[in-house]
Amino acid sequence: MKSKQIFKENIILLVTYLIIFFFLIFQNAIYSPDTYSYLMAMPYRHLGYVIFAKSFFFIFGDYFDTAVVFFQTVFCLGSIHFIFKKINTLLQLNVILKCVLLMALIFPLFEPLSVANNICPEGISYPLYLIFIALNLEFLCNDNSKVLKYIVLCFLALVFTRGQFIFSELIFALVFIAKYKNQLFKGTRFTHLLVLIFMPILVVLGEMSYHKLKDGIFMTTPFGFVNMSSAAYYVSNKEDAKQIINDDFRSIFVQSHYELDRKNLLMSSQPNSTYEDYYGFFHNHIPQICNHTTFLTAQKYFIEKNPVQPNNPKLAIAKSYYNAEKASKAIALTLIQHNFKTWLKLFIANISYSFYSVFLLLFMVAAFTFSLIKLLGSFHKWYALLFICSALSLSNAVLIAIASHSIMRYTFYNYTFILLTLLLAFKIIRHGIKD
Repeated sequence: MKSKQIFKENIILLVTYLIIFFFLIFQNAIYSPDTYSYLMAMPYRHLGYVIFAKSFFFIFGDYFDTAVVFFQTVFCLGSIHFIFKKINTLLQLNVILKCVLLMALIFPLFEPLSVANNICPEGISYPLYLIFIALNLEFLCNDNSKVLKYIVLCFLALVFTRGQFIFSELIFALVFIAKYKNQLFKGTRFTHLLVLIFMPILVVLGEMSYHKLKDGIFMTTPFGFVNMSSAAYYVSNKEDAKQIINDDFRSIFVQSHYELDRKNLLMSSQPNSTYEDYYGFFHNHIPQICNHTTFLTAQKYFIEKNPVQPNNPKLAIAKSYYNAEKASKAIALTLIQHNFKTWLKLFIANISYSFYSVFLLLFMVAAFTFSLIKLLGSFHKWYALLFICSALSLSNAVLIAIASHSIMRYTFYNYTFILLTLLLAFKIIRHGIKD
């Protein structure tokens, strides 16, 4: 009977995937300004999607967008099936919950995200993220060390495509420590732990090597601190210039702050309101604050200081991105330190926005704290899964809130794992711990 049910379920899934596949491939490919920046391999773009997009353009030429949509659709559906089966095996979901889980997983394929049709990193980062998590669950829950090499490869591909996941593997490393705390120095356990911990370092070195080969500078991909400085600028005051020691950075801050004030893009330019409203304005205007003002001001400053040389214009442009990133990092850290309380309130509003409710945020924090305490006390699969789902959601939301604003394009990765956190918490509360 069970084999018949599995066969029937697989047939239903296959029909569902085929319907989605044929629906999506007959939709137009979606181009955006980001698409062209990847095809042009701009210095501020991660190498993963640059290599992917340029390879497809080289191979398929005029059929580039059709080939990309076809591949991304198949890749997304394959990864959804992979993690769907893995989660169902672990949690033994009933029919209704299976349907809810599947809907949560396929939601990003449709509007407003349309990740399979959008020629942007999400088309491959979303399936890579699902595969990455499924492989880690196999590694931890089934003690299958054979998949570790695939975890490494998947992690590299994922973070080379979307840098926001660079610390994700550390969550699984903590679960590994909790599970094998009495065996860490026995056999291959310690070697496995080192692999898990040092994966982010491998990514950084690979990324810097890529930029050295392409742009001539051994640097991480710019724009992380440029984005991060946006909130710091937003809450800043003119007098903060006195706190910036470096003359170049101080000049950039003064020019940027003047422009932001002139355009009414500072918090002090807004009428007195709640921090949710302050964040709402920031959320809606971050392109004007960051891309059109602070970044352009810094880049222009460094290009004027080190003019483009006709014999090597790409190096000068790359240096302007690198120096703008360096300046933004120093300015942001100084401004945050000097305006910490104001920045922190905006930061909390930013995180709350990613969960659409402060109550859901508090629940996720409670689930994370509870599962972490339980996990460190006595390992159990249910606590480990609750910790993984809540930690993945929170860590991603926190990193996004620090680096930028919580738009759906950055936060949709969390939706399925928020759902699973709710489900796991309900199961634990109602049914207690059981294998």
